[in-house]
Amino acid sequence: MNKNSEIAAICFASVGHTLCHLLTLLFPTVLLVLEVEMNLSFQELAALAVPAAFLFGAGALPAGWLGDRWSKTRLLEIYFYGTGAFTIITGFAETPMTLAFGLAGIGLFASIYHPVGMSWLVSRTSKTGTALGFNGLFGSLGFVLAPLVAGSLTGLWSWRFAFIVPGIVCLFIGILFSIALRTFLDEAQKPVQKATYESSSPKNIWMTFVLMGLALLLTGMFHQIVQFSLPKDFDMRVLLTSGSLLGTGSMVALVYAAGAMGQLLFGRLADRYSERQLYFSLFLFTVPAVALASQLTEIPLVLSMMLVVFLSTGALPVENTLLVRYAPSHRHGLVFGSKFLLGFGFSASGIFLSGWIFELTGSFIWLYGLLVLLAVGVAVIAFLLPAQRVLQPA
Repeated sequence: MNKNSEIAAICFASVGHTLCHLLTLLFPTVLLVLEVEMNLSFQELAALAVPAAFLFGAGALPAGWLGDRWSKTRLLEIYFYGTGAFTIITGFAETPMTLAFGLAGIGLFASIYHPVGMSWLVSRTSKTGTALGFNGLFGSLGFVLAPLVAGSLTGLWSWRFAFIVPGIVCLFIGILFSIALRTFLDEAQKPVQKATYESSSPKNIWMTFVLMGLALLLTGMFHQIVQFSLPKDFDMRVLLTSGSLLGTGSMVALVYAAGAMGQLLFGRLADRYSERQLYFSLFLFTVPAVALASQLTEIPLVLSMMLVVFLSTGALPVENTLLVRYAPSHRHGLVFGSKFLLGFGFSASGIFLSGWIFELTGSFIWLYGLLVLLAVGVAVIAFLLPAQRVLQPA
């Protein structure tokens, strides 16, 4: 495999991951301004984001299926151009309905990235956990940048520029990717063969399928709730920065910076230790960390949420490595598509729950209780996953 082509593929996959989370997470920070400008409640604005979150997951399955049968690189081109265009369109929204339309377009085109970009990446790298951890680091960078970009551009100009400027950047990266495809990126290169897991019995195959599907749904809800509610929660309980969009965004960015470090660290550990045991341990330790965060305010709350996201987001490359091990290489796109259908699509109910519970109680304390239950559920599922025998590639 051409080394320069491999490095370029890693770079484009990583930047694509950053943009995916940056563009889809601009809204939770901008929402703090839109509550006033559009005269809508937190619950009403949350409802506008639910279709986008659902499409972000629902679109992953057909995208993954198409990536396995057509062209992953062509789909990635569509991802860059479509997501960038709809992000710009969102910046020109005048009504709640046009805002929801723009967000839905972002969600639909951004849904291409995870099943296609990640399966494209793992086929071109030899150390799966390390590659996914590095890629996850850049994904977390999107989480870090989203509140900073949204807060800064809104403060300097308006919330519209918080969508328009990143959208233009996404289109520019898409142009560079198209040029690279037609010059030195070789789509036809032979994929790297991966070690896989062999189940001891057909019963174990079905058990693994059901358990992993349930785990993906629960982890998806966990991450959706945290991502959407954290800016609002910090605005209420971190009085040091309350009322400052950039200040609140900076606190949220710190939390996701910890998540980025977690992805890099635990992605590397997934190449050295049992992914199943590592996955179990991370969510087991997440339980007391979430319970502690529910009782804190100010900087201690920020620090505790840094620990929560360090553990829970750090589990993502471990989770992805498990999926790569369990699935045959020619089905990686479909498998990742199924994951993100569950993890982003059906789990979009977590966003609705965030708005509904806040409207009902005036706080997020009950959401933290739900997060504890979700983390416990994932830890139990990880413990119950069948043991597997590793088969090295021929």
